[in-house]
Amino acid sequence: MIDYSQIDLAVLLLISFIYAVYDVFNRRNVPNSFVYFTILIGIVMALLSNSGMTLVTAFVVAIVVGAVGYTIYKAGLLGAGDVLEFVFIALAMPVWQNTFFENTYQWNIPFVLSVIIAAGYASLIFIPIYYLLVKKPPRKAPKPNGKRMAIGTVFFIVYMIFILAMRYLYDINVVGSVLIFLLAFFAGITMIYDQRIYLGMVEFIYPSKLEEGDMIATNLMSKKDLAIFQKKADFGRLASDRLIAHIKNVRVKLPVYRDSVPFSLFIFIGVLISLAYGNIILLMIGI
Repeated sequence: MIDYSQIDLAVLLLISFIYAVYDVFNRRNVPNSFVYFTILIGIVMALLSNSGMTLVTAFVVAIVVGAVGYTIYKAGLLGAGDVLEFVFIALAMPVWQNTFFENTYQWNIPFVLSVIIAAGYASLIFIPIYYLLVKKPPRKAPKPNGKRMAIGTVFFIVYMIFILAMRYLYDINVVGSVLIFLLAFFAGITMIYDQRIYLGMVEFIYPSKLEEGDMIATNLMSKKDLAIFQKKADFGRLASDRLIAHIKNVRVKLPVYRDSVPFSLFIFIGVLISLAYGNIILLMIGI
């Protein structure tokens, strides 16, 4: 009898790795044909490997992830390829209980939710390290002012109080405390140096150079520049063909996320973490 669980695991790892490779080495551009093919593979995997409520769960979770992800994509906060990769994961691996290094029961939490949480956690730690310590700082990057320093420090202190309270009330283990500390530390650093980090991710280009699906860093634009573009069209973070057609002749450069770290890399890391340890929140609180 075929052991579909081992095949599913191998296919999941291979496809999430290919997504990451495409994203990193192909200028954050995953071919549409590959993306749609992976959705087809996910559907086949769901049909072959699951039955009953697990099969229903796979398709319901995939639909919910796709619907929520599409909304986030239209808001210009996540790439379409990343959304569809999450849909593939939801189909390919509805749930995962057999973690490799931790015996924590996963409460039948959808595996894709664990991946989303772990991917977000990994990105929160990696991004400030990369843009503050590895990548050359942009020339226009401002130094953090007192207000940002205060906000970041207060945020960190609040998290430290939270750790102490959780350890006292729920006896959170050392691993959970360290994970929450890292979350607090790097979130605080990101708040303090957010302008420098964002400027390290963008490239300033004229609207005529925009491509469909580009994400515009509207938070880095002046009120004057925003007003210019808002007169031309329903201006937002996502560059659609319709938006590009309306603003392509404007001779004002836009900050576009062309040098951001590919999120599929963090999704692949999230898959590895979730397979090894399960849901990182359950790991934090030691359930």
